[in-house]
Amino acid sequence: MDKAVRDVISSWWRLSICLSVCAQDLNVIEEVIRMMLEIINSCLSNSLHHNPNLVYALLYKRELFEQFRTHPSFQDIMQNLDTVIGFFSQRLELAGSDLSVERVQEVIIKGAQALPTDRLKKFPELKFKYVEEDQPEDFFIPYVWSLVFNAGVGLHWSPHGIELFSMDSG
Repeated sequence: MDKAVRDVISSWWRLSICLSVCAQDLNVIEEVIRMMLEIINSCLSNSLHHNPNLVYALLYKRELFEQFRTHPSFQDIMQNLDTVIGFFSQRLELAGSDLSVERVQEVIIKGAQALPTDRLKKFPELKFKYVEEDQPEDFFIPYVWSLVFNAGVGLHWSPHGIELFSMDSG
């Protein structure tokens, strides 16, 4: 009986650790989703007329956002997305059925100019901060060289003839 109790306690301990790790992962995923929704919202509320392809994608994949509508962490940010999706859906319904992609884009472009900006809730401006790593050259040197190598317009590189660092130690 003593071994059975130890096994149950051990299993319970492993399960609680797993649940803790899963909860942390879920928090990170929730933060990333919120950040993505905030970026989309910023594009819509600050420069809707410059983002007709974003509006088209939102309309095309509107069912993707259904799951966020009832989640408490996303309800505020979803208001603007719902407003935009609803506004343009209504305009597309009025335009008729069996619309071509070009006609849908035309309706979106005209609708972007007609949507009153006061219908979209303003959120604080997004600010992102660059945090430099201890050794940024570990990333930037290979990255910059890959840009130079791949974008060398008119330059013909021989990958075998490029030596960035000497292999000699002396």
